[in-house]
Amino acid sequence: MKKALKIISDISIVAFGLLLVSIKFIDLDYFNSSDFTNTLVIIYLISSLYYYKMELKDKDSKIQELKHSLEKKIKA
Repeated sequence: MKKALKIISDISIVAFGLLLVSIKFIDLDYFNSSDFTNTLVIIYLISSLYYYKMELKDKDSKIQELKHSLEKKIKA
């Protein structure tokens, strides 16, 4: 799930960059609309938020696991 969120956020930011470049050179009415670019930015923000939230949860669980193992070794 984390990998899918990371891929979605990367694709959306790359598509946004390509749209910004295409605005300068190609006249595509639908894809150059601000609604489409804003949607890509929102997709990027939401997917990045969930990705980093999951990443933080994994890191917190790893820290707790290491703290417990350290406490066991100190008591022994």
